[in-house]
Formats: sequence, structure tokens, C-alpha cells
Amino acid sequence: MIWRVAITIALLSSVCPSALANAGVESAQRISATARQFIAKRHPWQNENTRITVGELDPRTRLAKCSQRLQAFLPPGASIRRRTTVGVRCEGVKAWKVYLPVTIAAFTKVMVSKHPIAAGQRVTEADITWTERDVSSLSYGYQKGLGGQGMLSRRSIPQGAVITANMLEAPAMIKKGQELKLISRSAAIKVSMKGRALQDAAKGARIRVENISSGKQLEGIVISGNTVRIE
Repeated sequence: MIWRVAITIALLSSVCPSALANAGVESAQRISATARQFIAKRHPWQNENTRITVGELDPRTRLAKCSQRLQAFLPPGASIRRRTTVGVRCEGVKAWKVYLPVTIAAFTKVMVSKHPIAAGQRVTEADITWTERDVSSLSYGYQKGLGGQGMLSRRSIPQGAVITANMLEAPAMIKKGQELKLISRSAAIKVSMKGRALQDAAKGARIRVENISSGKQLEGIVISGNTVRIE
């Protein structure tokens, strides 16, 4: 019996002291994984190649092992951005919550100007190159394409700049003074009339027009090169 007790004591002594001390402590890896999964499912760059980095807990932190599934959440009024604070809580017998900083990097190919582009210049594929960038850090976003006819630069664009939507505009599809077909739809009734453009406008843009018959000025949306839908 004495020998059995001695062997048991020896076996307990061989167990790592830190393992015994941490037996009732929640895993930092489990907390980190909970925050990571929460952000991975909800961040706004779902179609991009992302890298999520979760800040480490203070190594001195000792939280009771949770008897339930950990829950991640955002602080009140917060939204998911490039840098976000995520809360993780336990609602078990020994409840607790902690906050972790999370950083997201989202990589995709964006348009970058090959050379300086002058204001008012038509921008085509010959003027840009596609380069992979972390788009989560682009505060003004990025333009995803030029369309079949290219775009016009609204202002001067320096060489190497990421092309953003506010740098470009679609070329005018309708010219000022051009005769148009104006259409208006109300319930099942569709009315068509002749009109005249009072300004240049691109497809999808709002435009002021004149009803030729009545002389009344109206506003509508350009839907083709000769048709405007009156609202």
C-alpha cells in the first residue's frame, strides 16, 4: 500500500505544474478563434482574399473555463472595419467578457494609373494596370472597371494612383439639344412623347429635358442613347 501511494505521488509530481494550474482556465486560443470566426462571417470583404489578425490576450489573464459555448459580439454602436474591437463573453456559471482588437487585410486586384492622366481625358485599359492591393485600407474605395466605352477623368490623376469612382465619370450618352423619346409609366399605362435634352448626360444619370409639345421642363433618367424615363 505504501508503495502504491508513493507511485501515485510520483505520477502527480511528474505532471506539468502549469497544466494543473490551467486546468480550470479558459483557453486563449478558443477565445481568439471565437473572435476570428465572428469577424470572418460578417466583414464586408467576403469576395476578397482576406487575412484576419486577432490581438493576443494579456498572458497574465486568467478566465474561468466556460461551461457553455463562447459568444462574440460588437460593442454598442460599433461596425466591422479594417480595425475592429470584438467582445467575447461567457454566460456560464462564472460569467466574464473580454475585448480583443481584430485587424482585417483584404487583397484584390485594382486599377492603377500607368502614367499621369489629364482632366477630361478618356481613360481606357491602355492607361491602367491591375495591381493587387489591400483594399481594406483604401478609404475612398476603388473603381471596379471602365466599361466597354471607357470613362472620362474628372480631374488630373497622378501616375501610380489607385483609380477610385470619384475620379471618373461615364461619357455623355445624350447631348444638349438632342431630340429624345420621353416615356412615362403609370400603373399599366405607358405614355410616350417627344422631348429635347437640356444638358449632356450619361446612361443612368438624371437629366433635365423639355416636352416639345407643351414646352414644359421635366426631369428623368437616361436609359439609352435616345430615351429618357420621366419620373
